[in-house]
Amino acid sequence: MASPSSAQEVISVHGSGTTNPSKCYWTIMDQMNIQSKLPIRMTYRAVGSSTGQAEFIGNGTLSENMFGSGDIPFNAEKYDAFEDSTILHLPVLLGAIAFFHSVPTGEERLNLSPCILAKIFSRKITDWGDDEIMKANPNLSLPNPSPITVAHRVKGSSSTASITKYLNQVCPEEWPEELVGKTIDWPVDTIGCEGSGGMSDCIKDRSGTIGYIDMGHGHAEGLAEIELLNAAQKYINSKEAALAGGIMAAAENAALPDALEGSFADVNLLNQGGTNTWPIVAMTYIYIKQDLTFIKDPASQSLVKAFLSAVYSDEYITQCEQEFGFVRVAGELRDKALSAINSIVVSPDAPEWSFEIDTEPRIGQGDYVISAKRQAYSELEQDSLVEMIDTLALQIADLQAQNAQLMSGSSSTQARETATGNSFETFIDDELDEDSQVKSALIMSAISIALWIIAILGFFVKMVSGGSGPNAAATANPDDGVEVGMN
Repeated sequence: MASPSSAQEVISVHGSGTTNPSKCYWTIMDQMNIQSKLPIRMTYRAVGSSTGQAEFIGNGTLSENMFGSGDIPFNAEKYDAFEDSTILHLPVLLGAIAFFHSVPTGEERLNLSPCILAKIFSRKITDWGDDEIMKANPNLSLPNPSPITVAHRVKGSSSTASITKYLNQVCPEEWPEELVGKTIDWPVDTIGCEGSGGMSDCIKDRSGTIGYIDMGHGHAEGLAEIELLNAAQKYINSKEAALAGGIMAAAENAALPDALEGSFADVNLLNQGGTNTWPIVAMTYIYIKQDLTFIKDPASQSLVKAFLSAVYSDEYITQCEQEFGFVRVAGELRDKALSAINSIVVSPDAPEWSFEIDTEPRIGQGDYVISAKRQAYSELEQDSLVEMIDTLALQIADLQAQNAQLMSGSSSTQARETATGNSFETFIDDELDEDSQVKSALIMSAISIALWIIAILGFFVKMVSGGSGPNAAATANPDDGVEVGMN
């Protein structure tokens, strides 16, 4: 067995792939970094499913990452190309992709069918006051005109692949097969947004915008969600579906391979039946080679296996459900994943990592033990600061909703955009009466102050965490520079 050197070289694990589970992975990795007695460094590059697959393939023999992750499986051609090695698709999380908007609807929900969505995204419908939209939303009151801005992901996005496949599957007459894929030719009057953070900003910064993002990111940003018509002809949102078990139901109803060594190319979780089933569900996979001896350091080989075990452990994965809105795989699918992890081959001298959850005297002090009893004080301070930021973010969302209601009667495009925007500027519309102008000015000033406080707290979070923790990354916008992903 390999033993730690006197210099205590850092043991590394590095993965890359979809942005969708990035906060979940970062959180688990950050915990393991702190809980290890030996110096370890675990990182995950949120660069999207396409890049994660490309780096996992590498030069065809040697992967450029230790594991990849994606919200889409390898297609048949890419899967068959791994003829000299066995790869595993480990299903980790289920995520709902939803449509979010910044239409000033007040307390009214916005109901849309798949075919209306197809017409909106193809630009056949360009105004929220269109007859088809109003028929599904008879109580909706909007300014006239109310132009629709369509936001889409740029580059190769698995969320784009999911929503375009869904629209084609449910409404092929309005969304043809040539408009299905990770990248498509969007109409010229739509706007492109990078990463999940970019998509959130696109929706928030311009009133009347519609876009798509995973439910965890969308609701964390305080975005309003479209009520989508599912296969049971019920208007439902992703939060309601999740609470009713409608996300796991999509996986339970879908046809999956018998073994995780098999091809997942034909797996389809879209528009599955069931009263509360969410119609756009994507499964997040970890791509891993069954033989990890291509990784030079034996300790890193077995640390990869330890990370995979943590991803399925109640002690680590539960927070990803509670904080980020994911649904973890369960039952037979989880059992298959754990069995597949046990089948992964490492070098004979690779140390075996273990976890200490309850106190184990002496054993928990071992070199290759990840101990839940080992913490850092900075982590407590960081959590407190992040909680303050979350509280302020909720208050900002409430203030924005109040201001959007005030501005909803204005014909000024700038007024409506500023009302829902996330910026430090204030704009008061002279079309409003004096009382409304004063209220709007006070609301926008409060939003501006809160945003400055969040920026300052975010700086302190980065200082406390050394700029490397998951919460620090989230506060500093982890999607800056992100290429692709489901989110």
